[in-house]
Amino acid sequence: MNKLLSYGELLIDMLPHDNRNSAYSPIPGGAPANVAVGYAKLGGSATFCGGMGDDNFAKQLTKALIEYNVGTDYLFTIKDSQTAMVIVSLDEQAERSFNFYRHETADLLVNEQHLEQIQWQDFSVLHFCSNTLTDPLAANATVTALEYACQHNILISFDVNLRYSLWKTPDQIAKVIARCYGFCDIIKLSRDELQFLANTKGTTPDCYLEELLTLGVKLIFVTDGPNPSKAISRKFSIEQNAPKITALDTTSAGDAFIAGVLYYFHHFNSNSPVNEQITNEKIVAQAMAFGLRCGSKACLKKGAFPALPILDDVI
Repeated sequence: MNKLLSYGELLIDMLPHDNRNSAYSPIPGGAPANVAVGYAKLGGSATFCGGMGDDNFAKQLTKALIEYNVGTDYLFTIKDSQTAMVIVSLDEQAERSFNFYRHETADLLVNEQHLEQIQWQDFSVLHFCSNTLTDPLAANATVTALEYACQHNILISFDVNLRYSLWKTPDQIAKVIARCYGFCDIIKLSRDELQFLANTKGTTPDCYLEELLTLGVKLIFVTDGPNPSKAISRKFSIEQNAPKITALDTTSAGDAFIAGVLYYFHHFNSNSPVNEQITNEKIVAQAMAFGLRCGSKACLKKGAFPALPILDDVI
């Protein structure tokens, strides 16, 4: 079984037409939704779980997931709520900044009753990000989802993916996120996120990574834009360069990376259990290289879903 369940926010990205941000278009997005679409575009079986409003954007979002062959059985419509939206601005280097419109939006209103409807035994991997941890009720629901996944021996992947402006109490970020570490098999951090979390705890990045491994995390990826990325476990540390490109839009690069990594583990060595693959240095190096190719390809087009590569783009 190699089916992905991606949990979290599905929202509208208002993407600029140019790096002068002169006009915007509404495009489906949200990091966990991007991962589900990225996994499906590579050829995997993916389902998205999250909340959407009963507003005009809901149909656009549902249609987009279906178009990319992502299951919507657990895309819950939250009555009398709105779909979240983020305005993405680009600078001259195609780097992003975000302004979120997300007050009591549908992505924050998924609860335990929704999660009870999921056929957890159908999935082999659960992926999530930190945006559903920014609100206490949504954070509790996220932890409940992790508990369900653990009960069903599902691999858990966590892309920390911090959006600092969403946190009402930034000094609590490290503490809230740490609630999830003990459930996770794979964690992805950017270099900036790692430095922030280490600083918050008054330690070094290397010591912070060591603490994650001590908690039982089996594999950690640290990405750093165009600079070399790392994969760290108890047994090895790997460093690799991403392909050199001229980026047009980095919106979904990290999501394409982790979608590629998860796809590789589940489809290129299907005779070997994934929990063994993620501790095998050779396989991890191959999965990381594949993920970096996916991330680089995603930077060559604008938008999130359309920019995510298909398998022929990266093999």
